[in-house]
Amino acid sequence: MNIVRNAITVLAVLAWSLWVGGFTFYTAVSLRVAHQVLDDSRSFGFVTQIVMERLNLIGLATVGLLALHLACHGRDMRRSRLTAMTITTVTLAITLGLLFNLHHQIEPLLDPQARVVVDDTAFRPRHNRYELIATIQWFVAIGHLVLLLVRPEQSLPPNPEKPIS
Repeated sequence: MNIVRNAITVLAVLAWSLWVGGFTFYTAVSLRVAHQVLDDSRSFGFVTQIVMERLNLIGLATVGLLALHLACHGRDMRRSRLTAMTITTVTLAITLGLLFNLHHQIEPLLDPQARVVVDDTAFRPRHNRYELIATIQWFVAIGHLVLLLVRPEQSLPPNPEKPIS
């Protein structure tokens, strides 16, 4: 059973790395390069639409693995850590749901064949909301990783009243 629990932890960290690392690299590097290289950086938004859709799908699997990690390891955690990890996992799930919803609201406002925004007035506030939620999600994900990796219960001195099994 320990090997399964450890495997779930490793898979959760790897999935988190792919999801949040992919998002971070894309927003920090790829978007900047595209804006420097392409004359019409607005067309690159159509690439972003596809990339974010795929990153959100990876996020869905990741949040599932993070929840599974909590289910497997929750009983071994301090209550405060378990509560914090539960809050961050639920927040990640909620923000992901909001991003999926906004993605579906934004899609009809775009014409990918012509590479134009059909209704800029409706697009802009939804796009801004998407960016805000994605930023909140990123900060929550970083906090969750800290909680996932820093395990204070392992550094505590043994409890003399608790029998060692």
